[in-house]
Order: sequence, then C-alpha cells, then structure tokens
Amino acid sequence: MFGGKTEHMIARLKEAQSRGDRVLAFKHCIDDRYVPDAIVTHPGERFDAVRVPDAASILEPAEKADFIAIDEGHFFGLPLIDVVESLCAQGKSVLVAGITHDAWGRPFEPMPQLCAFAQSEVIKQAPCRVCGEAAPYTQRMTQINTKHMVGGLSDYEPRCEAHFAPLATPPEVR
Repeated sequence: MFGGKTEHMIARLKEAQSRGDRVLAFKHCIDDRYVPDAIVTHPGERFDAVRVPDAASILEPAEKADFIAIDEGHFFGLPLIDVVESLCAQGKSVLVAGITHDAWGRPFEPMPQLCAFAQSEVIKQAPCRVCGEAAPYTQRMTQINTKHMVGGLSDYEPRCEAHFAPLATPPEVR
C-alpha cells in the first residue's frame, strides 16, 4: 500500500508491450477506486484492465495474452493460486501485486503461497506514516466490517512493525 506496487506493475506491462508481447491486466471488481476499467496508481497513472469477479474469470481472457498482470491479488483469495499455476504452465508470464499482511497482521492469502513458488519476488514497501521505516503492515484507520475493504489513504496507513496495532477481532469470528 503506497509502496509503488501498481507503478511497478504498469512499468512491467509497458515494458512487455514494447517487446511485442500481448499484455493484459486484471483487477477484482470490488476495486472501484479511481477508474473502474484500469489499474491506477495513487498519483493517477493508469493502464487498462479487465474487471473480474473471481480468479477463475481470469483464465479465458488470459488465453489471448503472453504477459498477465493481476493487481490486488489478495482480493482473489486462495483460488488465485491454481489460476496462476495454470497460466504459468501455459508458458505465460504472470505478475501479481498484493498486500502481504491484512489489518489484523496476518499473512494476506494468497500472497505468501504465491511468493513460495514465484520465480522472483519484488518487495515494495511504503515508509511508515509514524517513523518513516519500511512498512510491511497496513493499519486500518476507519471502521472495518469485512476482510476485504477497498480504501485509500484516509482508510489505511502503511506501518512498520513497531507502530502497527492489529485490529482486535477479525470479521469472520464476530
């Protein structure tokens, strides 16, 4: 969050496009920030994207692409693992961006599982809003009632381990 994940993804999409690869970006349909049919950085850079309701919906459109980018992979849950494995088995290059920890400080699935079999991993972390250190955690600043809540700077802040305060009770146990 605010660490440059989407900027990196857009740069990689443009790089693949300039090599002549057929590229396609995807985003979950719950992510309605900024522009519905594009991945968009907080400063406003954008790249067209296909909105899908779930991981399985990526497979058919991805048949037409060589390089596939999936933004906010944590919104897709564990089914994204099988989709990414299938795309890779077809010889496609796949880039997934996502947050590694949820607002309770837990690993945000499926990101740890995807990292476990990735050919490479790029860690992008924003500075902690309190002290400026690298911030692997996402501090929820407003009330939350579901595991996946889309938001911006007024809803979340990047935090380091020392300044992160996990939310008390996850919604699935309320």
